[in-house]
Amino acid sequence: MGDIIISEFAKLKRYSILWIGIVAVFFSAMLALFQSSSGGGSILYESFYNNIIWNNFSLAFPFMIVLIGGHIINREYTDRTLKNVLTVPIPFRKMLIGKLIVLGMITALFAVFSFLCTSLLAFVLQTKGMSIPLVVKSLYQIVGIGLCNYIAALPIIAFFSRKQNGFFAGVGFAFVYGFCGIFVAGRGLTDFYPITTGLGI
Repeated sequence: MGDIIISEFAKLKRYSILWIGIVAVFFSAMLALFQSSSGGGSILYESFYNNIIWNNFSLAFPFMIVLIGGHIINREYTDRTLKNVLTVPIPFRKMLIGKLIVLGMITALFAVFSFLCTSLLAFVLQTKGMSIPLVVKSLYQIVGIGLCNYIAALPIIAFFSRKQNGFFAGVGFAFVYGFCGIFVAGRGLTDFYPITTGLGI
């Protein structure tokens, strides 16, 4: 399994799909900045990073996770390497688990990047209420929500990646899936809707 994970990270160097994740995370931070400053007056750090968490789980992370995960799996079809991998022999299930573990690590890295964007923007804008305990809390919550989104998106990846290029439909579904979380959260269904369960935790 370790060799599969290492080889998947080596393959990632050839993929430009990760730039979409970087742009999505940065867009989430900039949107949160606009949301926090739209009311006028000073920006509170806690309000700012809470807006980033909401943007991450409702807009950026679900579609980004399914897009990157689906792309990683789909490359085995488009590059016609699947038949070679399976003759090693490596069971398809083991290869899929290795790819999903790598995707989980990538998701955690993007969540940390989201936290770094949050902290950097908050420092530059001199947001009020920014303290070390609150910064640590924001790291914990941003990364935690990101990983909860990853778990919630796994069934979508597994279902839509069974056929070549099937993950594109999954990306569209994941976007709607995450966006609907905005309307579910705060209405007593937070703990039952997979994308929003991280808010309750």
